[in-house]
Amino acid sequence: MIRIILYRLSKLCEALIIHKASLIILIGLTLIQPIYGQVKPVVDSLSAPVKYTPTKKIADTVIIKKHSPRLATKLSLIFPGLGQIYNRKYWKLPIVYGGFGTIVYFYGANHGEYIKFRNAYNFVTTPGTENLPPVNDYVTRYNRNSTLLLSGRDYYRRNLELTYIVGGVLYLLVAIDAQVDAQFFNFDVSEDLSLNIKPFVQQPSKLTPGVAGVSLCFSF
Repeated sequence: MIRIILYRLSKLCEALIIHKASLIILIGLTLIQPIYGQVKPVVDSLSAPVKYTPTKKIADTVIIKKHSPRLATKLSLIFPGLGQIYNRKYWKLPIVYGGFGTIVYFYGANHGEYIKFRNAYNFVTTPGTENLPPVNDYVTRYNRNSTLLLSGRDYYRRNLELTYIVGGVLYLLVAIDAQVDAQFFNFDVSEDLSLNIKPFVQQPSKLTPGVAGVSLCFSF
């Protein structure tokens, strides 16, 4: 009898202990839940995806100042030689001014002779000038010969006209040269440009005979 009572008391105690433990666990979960809800989750920086923001790409370019062929031509037409200075072709200046200097010299010489022959011819062919002093020494040098004076006048006039033509051609050539130099001002002439001459032999086939020759290889 006593054993039965002790057995039931032990079972009752176990039930009370289990019930009490369950109640404690339930109360603990009830208290922990709101606290856990307020805690923000920690994100792993290694596993989290990284948002890529594209940045503005800076172009690695070199700004080259445009060289104007039109401006070079205008400068050369305004005054010969300015186009060559604009193109930095300074070594051409002596050629340009030497050519114009030569033209100016021949123009002065031919113009002076033409004026003398013309005045002498007009003086000789004008009636009533036999007793007048000569207008220049060409009248006496050629003995008042109107034919010789006329020939000399026409000769130097042709030379004078030829000087005008040569001067105009040189003027245009200088302008054209300035324009061409301006067109190729930024042209890349590097050391990689080469021209190789190699022997060439084509093997004969059923359709074509064998050919031997020279090949030109241009590399750049």
